[in-house]
Amino acid sequence: MGAAGTVTGSKFLVNDKGTRILVDCGMFQGFKDLRELNWQDFPFDTRDINAVVLTHAHLDHCGALPLLVKRGFKGPIYCTHPTLELTQIILMDSAKIQEEDADYANRKGFSKHRPALPLYTTEDVERTLPMLKPIDLHTPFQIGSLTIEFFSSGHILGAASASVSNGVKKIHFSGDLGRYSDPLMPEPEALSKTNYVVMESTYGDRDHSNVSSKEVLKNCILEIAKSRGVLLIPSFAVGRAQNLLFEITELKRNGEVPAQIPVYFNSPMGHEVAKLYEEYHGFHRLGSGQFAEIMSEVHTVKTAEDSKALNDDKSGPKIIIAASGMLTGGRVLHHVKALAPDSRNMILLAGFQTPGTRGHSLLTGSKEIKIHGLYVDINCKVVSSDSFSAHADRSELLRWLKSGPQAPERVFLVHGESQSADELRKRINRDLNWDVVVPRMNQIIATN
Repeated sequence: MGAAGTVTGSKFLVNDKGTRILVDCGMFQGFKDLRELNWQDFPFDTRDINAVVLTHAHLDHCGALPLLVKRGFKGPIYCTHPTLELTQIILMDSAKIQEEDADYANRKGFSKHRPALPLYTTEDVERTLPMLKPIDLHTPFQIGSLTIEFFSSGHILGAASASVSNGVKKIHFSGDLGRYSDPLMPEPEALSKTNYVVMESTYGDRDHSNVSSKEVLKNCILEIAKSRGVLLIPSFAVGRAQNLLFEITELKRNGEVPAQIPVYFNSPMGHEVAKLYEEYHGFHRLGSGQFAEIMSEVHTVKTAEDSKALNDDKSGPKIIIAASGMLTGGRVLHHVKALAPDSRNMILLAGFQTPGTRGHSLLTGSKEIKIHGLYVDINCKVVSSDSFSAHADRSELLRWLKSGPQAPERVFLVHGESQSADELRKRINRDLNWDVVVPRMNQIIATN
């Protein structure tokens, strides 16, 4: 029901003998025609869904849960312990941003809608959160006729793959797969024995750069140290921001960049997430207390007034990390308005940029982007790198597929743009000679 021919909006409906579960319930992002899908009714009766199985807490996987509840779903939402806590933070933040953006649009009068409305509200989120139920990794649980089990996928804190079995056939949903050399997250667990694999293909058509994320950061920081400008890094508040803070701190401690350059972390949500890295240190590579030490060396920007003061302060060099990673909303937009027209500054795009987002416009060389109804000149340097990606690249996706004990009957490639998924399909056919399908949106597939 989503993430077919596109990266966002993950939703997979599994039906077996009257048991109906939804694997992920994500928000569509990117082009307007995709975003408008969020406002449409679900292509199924929400009241007939027994449960949701949530792989991880990114918005393109969990962001439509309040809509599901708003439209009649009353069942449990199963996920790992860290995913539960992250989802609480992310959904509440999403609702607040939508409410703030709608209010700003109404006050400034630049929206075509009268009045502009949020997709869902904080009250909708508050009705959703009690339905989240934590499950440990490697602990099978039952939903009707189906047995579910979570395995670590290494993507972000608590991210999991989900195995779904009716006792005869088994489907393994990869969720989003992490890197085998991520600085903080463990590598993805091997694929279990299964009949079918539903696998992401975000980077299915290419491998990531051989230049490490730390080296990219080092070069950017040294450049703004010379220009005495600002390095602005739009970042996902979960996963990407924590990796950036870790590697910047490492560069400073090792004397590879000037230790006196201040780092401002402008994401109240990201600050809450950082606390969870300390609480759930068993889910990443650092030990107890180590992430708290990193945060002690960072300036956390908590209030909107402090955020505005950062824009008013023209002194440099300094580093600002702010959400959202694709420039779809949040405080980072105000930083772009203030900093992008100045050639001393730099914007580092450190994550996947979905087509149709402002981040993608910067990635493809746009010299102006529209923010809050006005066009902003892009005179600063824009640097992009896929070295920061938390998604497995083509070689790593193939490595994960081959990690299973035997070939599955069929592989379905989802969560990728059409070209990316089709290129990966061709590579799997060529290298492994497996049966591979790139499903269409709302396609129904029978497994018997």
